Amino acid sequence: MTAAADNGVGAGAPEADEVLLVRARRRLRELAAQLEIAPFSPDTTAALRAYLDEDAAPAGAAFARWCALSPKVRSQRAASAGEVLS
Repeated sequence: MTAAADNGVGAGAPEADEVLLVRARRRLRELAAQLEIAPFSPDTTAALRAYLDEDAAPAGAAFARWCALSPKVRSQRAASAGEVLS
């Protein structure tokens, strides 16, 4: 099996899912904090709806692709993404 076949995405895009997942995780942390501070605020409701409308589906698809990778490839890509995102 080639590296391209094992990484779950086409050539040239291996970091795209990792970047998407890191951004989604950061945004979810912000939303969790917002829920703690102002759970019934209209701003919180709007932020949650915006996340669901804009980012949840792509992040969910990226996570499904991530889970489909072999543990070895996930480990390699996580290390590579850590270097890129640092």
